[in-house]
Amino acid sequence: MPKSRKPVCLIGLFRPFGESVEPLRQDPTPLGESYCLFDAESIREQGGSLEGVSPPYWDHDEELYLHDNMVVWSAGHQVRKRFSSATAIIQAKWCRLDGIKEPLLCLLHSDSLTTCTPSGEMNSVPLQYTVASVWPLPCGLLLQCAEDSSPHVSSEAKHAMVSPLPVHDWSRDGLRESAFLGSGGFISPGLHSSFGGSISRRSSIPSPLPPAPVSSLFTLQHPLEEPQAVQVEDGGKLKVLTDIEEKIIWSSCSAPYIVTYHTGRRQHSVWQVKAAPPDLEMNSHSEPTLMQGHAWENSGTVCLQRVWVKKGGQQQTTQVFLASDEDGVASLCLVLEESQQLLSFHLHNQEIVKDLNSKLKLEIAWTIPAISAAPVVATHPRVKNRGLPYLDILALTADGTLSLYTGRYLVCHYYLPVSAIQSLSRLGAHDILEQVPAPPGDSTGGQCDEAERVVGLRDAVQGRVNLVSASGKMYRCAVGLFPSSAITILCMNALAQGLRPTLYRYLLSRLLEREFANSEAFHICTAKVDGKPDMEWVSFSGLITEIIRDMPVEVPVQKKSVTAKSTEELFSPWDFLLKSSVHQSNLANLRYPALHLPKALGVPETLPLPGPSVAEHSDAETTVYFSVMVEILEVLHAVYEDCKLDTLRWRELWQLANSLSSLAAAAGEMNYVDHYTRDFPTAVPSMPNLVEPTNLRNKGRAPPNLFQWLEDCLKGKESAENVMKLPVLLTKIGTNCVDWSRKVVGFFELLTGSELNGRQLPSGVHISVAKGTVTVPEQRAVLAMVAEGFGLPDLDRLPPGVSLPLRHVLNRCRESPPADWPAHAYVLVGREDLASTHLSSSGGHRTVQQSGDAVSPNTHVDDVWMAAPYMLHLRPVPSLAISSDGSELRDLVVQAAGGIESQMIDGMEHVFTTSAPLRFGRDLRLNEVRRLLGSSKPVAVRTANSPDVSDPDIVVQQQAQLWQLAQRTTAIPFGRGAFTLATSRPMLTEALPIPKLVLAGRLPSQHDATVNLDAATGNLTDVTSWPEFHNGVAAGLRLAPGQAKITRTWIVYNKPDDPNFSHAGLLMALGLHKHLGVLAATDVYRYLAQEHEATTVGVLLGMAAAHRGTMDPAISKMLYLHIPARHPPSFPELELPTLMQSAALMAVGLLYQGSAHRLTTEILLAEIGRKPGGDNALDREGYALAAGLALGLVTLGRGRDAWGLADLHIEDRLRHYMSGGSEPADKRFDGTISTNSLPSTSRSSEDQSQAGGQVMEGSMVNLDVTAPGATLALALMFLKASCATNCKIVAARLAIPDTHFALEYVRPDFILLRVVARSLILWDSVQATEEWIQAQVPGIVKEAISVSSQGLGASETPMNADADMEALAQAHVNILAGACLSIGLRYAGTASEEAQQILRHYALYFLNEKRLAVPHIGASGPNARRHYVDRGTLETCLDVAVLSLSLVMAGTGHLETFRVLRYLRRRNDSEGAISFGNHMAISMSIGFLFLGGGCLTFATNNGAVAALLIALYPRFPTAPNDHRCHLQAFRHLYVLATEARCLQTVDVDTGLPVYAPIEMTIKESAFCSETTFCRVTPCILPERCSLMRVRVCGPRYWPQDIELPCLDQPWWEPGAAERGPFHGGILYVKRKVGARSYADDPIGCRSLLSRALHKDGENANLEISGIAMGEGRHSKMDQLISTFSADPSMLAFAQLFCHCSQNSKFQGKFEDFCLLALFECVSTDRPALLQTYLALYTAVEALIDRATGRGTSISGICSDSLSLYSLKLAMAYSDVAGQDTGGSLVQRTFLAALAKRVDDVLSNPHILASDIHNSKSKTLTSELISYLDTWRWPFNSAEDKRIQRVLFACYLCWYGIPRPQLVTGALQHLADELPGFPAFSASDVHSTLPLLALVLPGTPMPALLQINDCLPFLSLTKFK
Repeated sequence: MPKSRKPVCLIGLFRPFGESVEPLRQDPTPLGESYCLFDAESIREQGGSLEGVSPPYWDHDEELYLHDNMVVWSAGHQVRKRFSSATAIIQAKWCRLDGIKEPLLCLLHSDSLTTCTPSGEMNSVPLQYTVASVWPLPCGLLLQCAEDSSPHVSSEAKHAMVSPLPVHDWSRDGLRESAFLGSGGFISPGLHSSFGGSISRRSSIPSPLPPAPVSSLFTLQHPLEEPQAVQVEDGGKLKVLTDIEEKIIWSSCSAPYIVTYHTGRRQHSVWQVKAAPPDLEMNSHSEPTLMQGHAWENSGTVCLQRVWVKKGGQQQTTQVFLASDEDGVASLCLVLEESQQLLSFHLHNQEIVKDLNSKLKLEIAWTIPAISAAPVVATHPRVKNRGLPYLDILALTADGTLSLYTGRYLVCHYYLPVSAIQSLSRLGAHDILEQVPAPPGDSTGGQCDEAERVVGLRDAVQGRVNLVSASGKMYRCAVGLFPSSAITILCMNALAQGLRPTLYRYLLSRLLEREFANSEAFHICTAKVDGKPDMEWVSFSGLITEIIRDMPVEVPVQKKSVTAKSTEELFSPWDFLLKSSVHQSNLANLRYPALHLPKALGVPETLPLPGPSVAEHSDAETTVYFSVMVEILEVLHAVYEDCKLDTLRWRELWQLANSLSSLAAAAGEMNYVDHYTRDFPTAVPSMPNLVEPTNLRNKGRAPPNLFQWLEDCLKGKESAENVMKLPVLLTKIGTNCVDWSRKVVGFFELLTGSELNGRQLPSGVHISVAKGTVTVPEQRAVLAMVAEGFGLPDLDRLPPGVSLPLRHVLNRCRESPPADWPAHAYVLVGREDLASTHLSSSGGHRTVQQSGDAVSPNTHVDDVWMAAPYMLHLRPVPSLAISSDGSELRDLVVQAAGGIESQMIDGMEHVFTTSAPLRFGRDLRLNEVRRLLGSSKPVAVRTANSPDVSDPDIVVQQQAQLWQLAQRTTAIPFGRGAFTLATSRPMLTEALPIPKLVLAGRLPSQHDATVNLDAATGNLTDVTSWPEFHNGVAAGLRLAPGQAKITRTWIVYNKPDDPNFSHAGLLMALGLHKHLGVLAATDVYRYLAQEHEATTVGVLLGMAAAHRGTMDPAISKMLYLHIPARHPPSFPELELPTLMQSAALMAVGLLYQGSAHRLTTEILLAEIGRKPGGDNALDREGYALAAGLALGLVTLGRGRDAWGLADLHIEDRLRHYMSGGSEPADKRFDGTISTNSLPSTSRSSEDQSQAGGQVMEGSMVNLDVTAPGATLALALMFLKASCATNCKIVAARLAIPDTHFALEYVRPDFILLRVVARSLILWDSVQATEEWIQAQVPGIVKEAISVSSQGLGASETPMNADADMEALAQAHVNILAGACLSIGLRYAGTASEEAQQILRHYALYFLNEKRLAVPHIGASGPNARRHYVDRGTLETCLDVAVLSLSLVMAGTGHLETFRVLRYLRRRNDSEGAISFGNHMAISMSIGFLFLGGGCLTFATNNGAVAALLIALYPRFPTAPNDHRCHLQAFRHLYVLATEARCLQTVDVDTGLPVYAPIEMTIKESAFCSETTFCRVTPCILPERCSLMRVRVCGPRYWPQDIELPCLDQPWWEPGAAERGPFHGGILYVKRKVGARSYADDPIGCRSLLSRALHKDGENANLEISGIAMGEGRHSKMDQLISTFSADPSMLAFAQLFCHCSQNSKFQGKFEDFCLLALFECVSTDRPALLQTYLALYTAVEALIDRATGRGTSISGICSDSLSLYSLKLAMAYSDVAGQDTGGSLVQRTFLAALAKRVDDVLSNPHILASDIHNSKSKTLTSELISYLDTWRWPFNSAEDKRIQRVLFACYLCWYGIPRPQLVTGALQHLADELPGFPAFSASDVHSTLPLLALVLPGTPMPALLQINDCLPFLSLTKFK
């Protein structure tokens, strides 16, 4: 059969768009080497899409343009990106590398390879050898080495550097390997040349001679890895490929194959890419990688195995590409221009394998003649197989013929029309793509046009290709065969997938033979022209007509409805317009309902006569032809039924019904004709007169009816009974043309409880089910909807009756879905809160498997596809707490701060942009905290204005008071740092503002006059230096940790010119947040080289904190450099301050925390007892304490298992440091000499003391120096070790002295430390009770205190005369303070009520004791014991108590505790007992109470307890520059103990934080049983190791029940990759409709009122109508709707559809219905049902309008029957759902009312009797009699007949009347069994009803009643 010859769709003259962006130089290189076109899908992200690049990609090409050192990436004449380089770019290719989500653009230079991502990230890979070209693979990138290493490349290498032609291929991710660039000239017309021009550019670049490469091929797996040599398989062994003449000419990102050409032997080879096993001798030691979709596990490097070779002296192939065979299998195609052949190889394996023993050999599958070819998408658009599109082949032969092949089979021929080129020339298009219009007046058809000679093909993308003409010009053309009509595309795809390949190719060739209007050939295939979809359908339906016409039997040709008219009438403009395709399209699509639908629409008057019965003696041609027609009919019928389940396709479905009815009639399938006529009675022609209808062939075949199948499924019929009722195409594997109906059928079948066998249901339908817990069939259906990508917008496309059961399923699963469902399942059931929580805990990967072609499997997409359209505006937005930058809400500070003046920066303005105002917004405590911790404004100075005081005395008083206030002001940064901890994010373009420390005062009595602190009063430098350091720490601590914004550049940007204390503190704060780790070693050196004491302290502590526990050797060297005691003897002496050495010791402890490092332990243990040396002997206490604390950090909790330290006898040495005595210099406690003696590597203590020391000590241990450090070191070493026996022994050594003699040898403040240390060891024994505290007090102390409290005279047993009452009294208060601190550490961050009460009690106790402790002469009186304790000691104990109290209540903002702290802060220092250290303790307590603005609290793990113990060391400084006993910088180490545990609830619909009640359950422990308590968010969570369950409770939000594993780790860490529950402290909640938030309605009165109003309006329409009639209806209605829902679409619906119009013909009935439906939907939280209500209501109203003659819709093609089918399904669902506990979603009374109205319309015999209709029209019952008797429908001629036909179709559909063939068969059966049945039926009608039910099983009772009424009128005599 000769193939058709079609013109290509000329798009325009092609020139690269990049030339207009980057103009060429004066001597431009020829076109063809400077650009590349590729598919937009190729630059999609792995599992997603880039910004601005989203599917589908049918309307434009992507272009890469290379010019010198510039690459331009453009699309659609718009520049996407520009990449520039300092050196010339040789080549550019897209590829994918391991571990990188985005595709990479690889730019090859002479000495390096640059990789660029679309987002802008770039990496440079240096190349050791000269690389000629790069080639992408599925597993990385291949590097082809040049033939020699000289700067100039030989001519042979030029041809081997790249493929001569752009190679086309699409992978699973859409990445084509053809995206390469170069510059050079043509070697032949239409073909790319090699990189001649590029080589000349390279040769001009001088480069050194590289060494000879070990391999000719290298592979690159990652931009940060080194290229590795490629190996080839030879005899089962691997060897490196060293043959430099083996050049790659093609590779692919989708198929693991490459094609090479050997320049010496002149032969082609095909290689399979494999993963080299790691156990072969030539294996490389590369890291294993994993590529998506390929088996690349545990691989070493790339291995190549030759699978085909073509020997001989042929020239290098010009084109290699991937295409598809006729069965969809990928094929590798090679075009050999010399032999004019295209060779094809089947690629059955598309994955990388490791098995080298598999000897896969490729064989030539077929060949076709070609000198040039290109892969195009033509015959199978939007169809993919294994991720690859179906690619046909456009081949060019030597004689210039363009031929389209699908596989090896020729489809059609193409030609380039000259007329189109001439039109293009007339338009003056030169360098850009222009759309070419049709030549005017040309209506002769394309075949009469002359053809331009084509000499080459190139740059194929999808269905577009560049044709190179003989003149050298290049034209962009489209060869797509498929139309843009959706229904036509569906039919053609169904035929391609459902028919045999030979039959489909025959139909396709027949379709291509049909002539189109010449104007259509000149439009781009994707252009949308008015009427074009209709014209395309006319062509397709014409093919069906030709099939009927070509039947081997005599079948009359259909008569066209257009009657022949005179030639003069054809020239009438009006008639011409009426006959145009535009007018017919408008009529068919009901764009103008007022226009009548004429018979010129294309509907024939009658159907073709049915074919006669095929008997056994019929010839083979007739039998085959009828079987072909039936096969086509069944395939297209499956498409028809698929479209019936999509309401968006109903408007064009009538066209398919019209064509299928003719095909069915010709095939004799009259049941199909009846089926289509019932659905579209006006679109199906009338049936011709049949002489004997009972003799028709195939009269018993019933067409599949999905509506009926779904109804039977709802009614509980077995699936086995319904298997035969499904289209066969639904059960065929690998088809996607009927995916829509396949999904719906699968969902309904799962609802019935059917079990899956793999992916197959009992009906044969295949369905996917996502992973998740399933307990009921409804949950399995939901998971199936998720796996199939079926979202809420898809539900809206279903008919209402079909969608209702699925919506019912979602509603059933909404209350408490399982916890392990995917996020999309939660979105589907309306639980966006659970979806957001799931995504936040799993890392935010939105992955879904969606079938179809639009989105590939495992695609990362947004949840929008799952959400309904009316919910898209409610996408969550970031809440205030997770805002990217706190400065965005800086303008809100003034409003949030109330009366606080915010003109001055106080460092706390950003706190009000977090969740703190929500948590503490019910009072003004935050404003009060801000006032108390502010230091940027002068403080008020109030003095008594006594008249007898002189002015100089007043000034002296003011200065004295101002000095006292300055002590408090300088201590404020400690609290402000804790208050603002991690509450801000930096601005990269701004320096970090540090608030000022203002020591001036203001005089309120003198109009706020400012008074400055007199410098003569004291040294202001000493007062402000270290406070400035703490101020810098406070400013730095407010930066949140885990931010990528804080980079080295930003830190250096904030560095001042001269070192200062503020920046030193900032450095320490950055280190505490682990930001300091970004500094380079040179930056640290520059800071240390400044020799600034505070800066060095900040850097040392900051670097150690940033690398805590890592034992980093570089940091370790830096720290030990600042410990002169450990320098080698030959090291030059360094004069370092003691506090700097103390900081270095503490930093060593932080760096080696928990490591039990032996050498570090020895060093620190020796440093505790180091003898004094140098001039800083006064700071020895702080140095020894730092050494002890550092030792405790190194051995933290390792006292029981650090066996490597057993020989050091650490416990004995520490006890020696606590108890005193002498120690030999180099001897151990066991008498042995250490083999690792420290003095051999460092200076001895004696050497240091003799080197200028001032203090000489003997061998005795100075307990005042060593005891604190040793005590705390022992406590930290055995922390929480109360269960071990040896630990109890250690704790016993720390017991409180219980004799008067022992008390004399222990300082009272050391007793406090012993109590704390003993409690830390016996951690579990600490209890927040009065009994436990009193148990810590020894008996002698209790007795003494009891006696002293009663007085000496009242005591019956007088005290021992030798008893030291002062020691006993001071020991008592220190024991109590130590017990308070122990409780504070044990219950830190727990907000324990018991601990809070006991600590508050003792804080008030110490406050009262201090107030009463007034010194008097003598020791008599009832308060004698208070005379022995000074106020300073009591103040210290008070500070310890309030600090402990703030530890317990950290982050809670507890109001009673805050009142106590505020009172303590404002006390006067009249006696001088309140020092800087006491103010520091109170300030820290306030900061701890509001830690992190209420978002943070303290943890109780070992590291946290140690950090808190260091920060709260109970020895407070006396002045701002006092570091004698404890370095003040250590006070900030509490940051290491903080933990983010604040949980806030965020409304998932609005994205704003809200209040919500939650219920938490604590697991059972040794001290308490399982406990459940309630909190209101935001609140502090318990520690993760104790919390079992969190439940969202309350009536206003949907419940959530979250089971939590008890883990000993933090809830979440900033910047951590692993995400747990409540990541970021956010729990998403969803508010129920009808409920207000707790902030808007705290007591719930508004919500209850709204519900009450709704309940009053349910009984009648009066109340709502009353609202509607008033003048304020709009505002009242909006207010009432907004009470239920905040959805703007609901408010818009109320405004547009619920307001009665004055000119409304319904007098407000429709508006009232809309209002009632709206209230019903929003009050039940089912807004999606509004569309269902409206669809059902308007369908019935349209039927009534059609029957009564109202409206303008009576003239169009109607779908009333489909709407009634949907209503019947809704009623069937309502009946089934009524038996369920949940009930029906739609009110059953509403459905019953609609059914009653339909019954009234269809059962009234005078329904058509009106003024506009003929009163003589036949009733529907009489039509039924005629229908059952003659099988004929009412004629489709006059308008009244058309209405009668529509109503009769609705009548048959509504009552379920069986087909006449079935009724005839049943009556025949009765007549055969009961001979008297005809007479009996005529005499007794009612008695025949049971007989009809018996012979017509499954027929509904209304249908039986209707048939029974017709029996007397049927001519039953023929059955006698």
